[in-house]
Amino acid sequence: MRRGILYGTLADCYDGIYRFKDYSKEAREIVRMASRYLGRRPRSLLDVGCGTGTHLAEFRKTLDVAGVDLSADMLRVARRRLGKGVRLVRGDMRRFSLDAGFDVVTCLFSAIGYMPTRRDRDLAIANFYRHLNPGGVALVEGWVLPGRWRGTSVTLDTYENRDVRVARVASAWRERDHSAVEFQWLVAERGKRIRHYAEIERNPLVEAEDMLGSFRRAGFRARVLLGRPYRDRGLYVGVRPASA
Repeated sequence: MRRGILYGTLADCYDGIYRFKDYSKEAREIVRMASRYLGRRPRSLLDVGCGTGTHLAEFRKTLDVAGVDLSADMLRVARRRLGKGVRLVRGDMRRFSLDAGFDVVTCLFSAIGYMPTRRDRDLAIANFYRHLNPGGVALVEGWVLPGRWRGTSVTLDTYENRDVRVARVASAWRERDHSAVEFQWLVAERGKRIRHYAEIERNPLVEAEDMLGSFRRAGFRARVLLGRPYRDRGLYVGVRPASA
């Protein structure tokens, strides 16, 4: 599983590039939905693919939380944000193992889209199941649905602070059953030469029913929510039965 440069070398710029996201609003909605499916207010939450910990910073206001991410660089930023009071673990979502169960497992901002095959998705979602308490709920934001991928597009994102200027140009297209996005980065940092990075990310475009199949094979009762803001990607809800 390969993830892009923004999750490694440029992890310190991640929050600036995605500063448009309303993490507080998203976190409130996730807790509201989790409460609905649990039948009570959740007490604990594990965020898989937690990145720089911005969702966790919101969740921890009302919940006991922990986070997992594959990137040591992202976890470094998350630790700086969250301090030592939140458990953060480096691990692959298919294989991590924590000695704890949670009321809620989240996997947001399409992190599941980096699972390259159905088997990988099955392994990841089964792992979410194992980390839930009986009756617990998994909330997973999918990657763009095949019918919602809009073909070619070009975007420009910039970020700057006192010492660095970053520009990211992206061009997107479709390759059969995969999305493809080319990123070209220019990074100007005080006292250093301008750096250039180029990469292409390819992610599988998965039908909602195929994703639901992974949940059901893991043992979940599952459904997909396609209302706003999840119209293009889907929010998958899996409930672990309270008893076998």
